[in-house]
Amino acid sequence: MDGETIVSSQTMAQTVQQQPGLGSGIYTHAEAARLLRVSTAKARNWAEGYTYQIDGRERTKAPVLQRRAGQPGLLTFHDLIELFFVREFRNAGVSLQDIRGAAKLLSEKWDTPYPFACRKLDTDGVQILMAAGEHYENVARQQNVFRFAEDFFKNIDFSDDCLAEKWWPMGRDKLVVIDPHRSFGTPIDLKSGVRTEILYAAYQAEDRDVEAVANWYEIPPEQVKAAVEFEETWLKAA
Repeated sequence: MDGETIVSSQTMAQTVQQQPGLGSGIYTHAEAARLLRVSTAKARNWAEGYTYQIDGRERTKAPVLQRRAGQPGLLTFHDLIELFFVREFRNAGVSLQDIRGAAKLLSEKWDTPYPFACRKLDTDGVQILMAAGEHYENVARQQNVFRFAEDFFKNIDFSDDCLAEKWWPMGRDKLVVIDPHRSFGTPIDLKSGVRTEILYAAYQAEDRDVEAVANWYEIPPEQVKAAVEFEETWLKAA
């Protein structure tokens, strides 16, 4: 990434005074960037806003996130899901200004600080943006993003208030889950709760011997294979 040190979730768990509430997930900008497959600078700028110089004067850009409170430098699970959609809109060529405006509009309409992590996004998000007028057309017409939302949400569990609750990053048929109530939201093996990064480190230490790792952690080889696949394809693509 851009030089920001990746802090382990175990270390972050010890700094209780800086944490968001338990069950909300805890991610540094660098950790979120790995999951998002973007630079740490982008994740930080989208989440916290940024300043820049123009004509010798300092200007400030507001964050894209609509959260009403948050610890600087730390993101929650819902923040992470929000940033996934910021990434998708940016990849589709939508400006940050338009994304900010759309996030604000949907946030107000649905009374939530997490409009992109809301189940309603792929059901009536487009209609709301289209009805809001010309300013939001650049966002609403990105049908590829909303098709992405439909597919993405198939791998999300939602709470009763329609907000994302768990994420199955490799699909529900794989045993890797990101659950803010477990291991501070780090990717884990579903059944054992062991972090995928730990299983992958053991796999490397054992000369890529799946059976050896499975025996050591007393879990089926399939769970080790899923953790390895996640680390090598999803995270290593960052």
